[in-house]
Amino acid sequence: MTKPTKRRRTKKRRPDFFLKNRILLIVMGVAGLFVAGLVWFARMEERPHPPLVPPPVVKPQLDYTQKVHGEVEAFLAGLNTDGSSIQRDLEHEPARYTVAGTFPSAELIAGFQGRVRQIPGDYDVRLRPANSLTVEKSRLTKIIILFIPPAPAIPAGPLLAIIMDDLGRSTSTARVLASLSQLVTFAILPDEPQAVQVAEIAHAAGREVMLHVPMEPQGYPAVNPGPDALFVKNSDAEIRHNFDQLLARIPYVAGTNNHMGSRFTEDARALAPVMESLREKGLFFIDSRTTGHSRVTEVASRFGVPTMNRDVFLDNVAEVDAIAREIRRLEGKARRQGMAIGICHPYPETLDALKRELPGLTARGVTLVPVSQLLQKLALNQGS
Repeated sequence: MTKPTKRRRTKKRRPDFFLKNRILLIVMGVAGLFVAGLVWFARMEERPHPPLVPPPVVKPQLDYTQKVHGEVEAFLAGLNTDGSSIQRDLEHEPARYTVAGTFPSAELIAGFQGRVRQIPGDYDVRLRPANSLTVEKSRLTKIIILFIPPAPAIPAGPLLAIIMDDLGRSTSTARVLASLSQLVTFAILPDEPQAVQVAEIAHAAGREVMLHVPMEPQGYPAVNPGPDALFVKNSDAEIRHNFDQLLARIPYVAGTNNHMGSRFTEDARALAPVMESLREKGLFFIDSRTTGHSRVTEVASRFGVPTMNRDVFLDNVAEVDAIAREIRRLEGKARRQGMAIGICHPYPETLDALKRELPGLTARGVTLVPVSQLLQKLALNQGS
């Protein structure tokens, strides 16, 4: 009878094995990490490093302002004008040159423009209203060159000016007005369909052209001055932009007056950008006085813009005899004040009254002149 086989018992690890060998295990773990790190760094060394790109070289912006002013000075020198006839205001933006002399020829302007365009920086020369040039950089005006033609001799004695408002609807009315031997001033609404043609007729006949600027009245929107009028709700920048756009529509403009505007002309803040633009362009502003609280004189004086007020509306009553009486009343004001301004409108009755009354002005001792001559006489009186 065989004896049963005895199973060999597996020797169990004693629970204190890890405790007794912990130092060895830690050393082995650290050694493994060290070897793995060496392998990783070796592989990193084998990878190609991207080339180092040097930082871009920023070239300093070159200032060509002095070069542009040099071209302006060369252009003015080429006009053979007396040096004392050029006034320079270079401390403000935009810089301003005022030249007492006739406007240069198209050839001289083209040569000046070509030289300025060659200067780096997107410079250009543009022809602007009222005998002025602008030098622009990326469409922003940097320099204004204003030419003031020699003033005609101012007649002695009382002077009056008559402005006909609301022109531009009809060239036939403009031709009738231009046919008068007396110098009635044309005030043209910029939105009228024949506005540019009327300005051309006036200029060809030697008549002074004004922009009749639509402005917000007190009764708006019931009383509407038109979609492109100036409104007090707009910002200064918007008013300035809109006003300059209106000016750009009419050629030969020497000055402006307000169409409606009883609310706008009471707002000094709204008037400021208008007067700023007029000062830069050498234009004047005649206040039509559609409100007794107008701030035009105050704001225009602050900006150095020549200004006067309307004295008489000639045709509030559109009847020939009534208009004739108002013309005589305007003459009386001119005698008492030395000068006066009347405003009228292109009614058939107004044209008939002007035809009847104006030829006798000289015999009655009063001279009808363009508005600009009244302002010249006013400046002389204030300077004396």
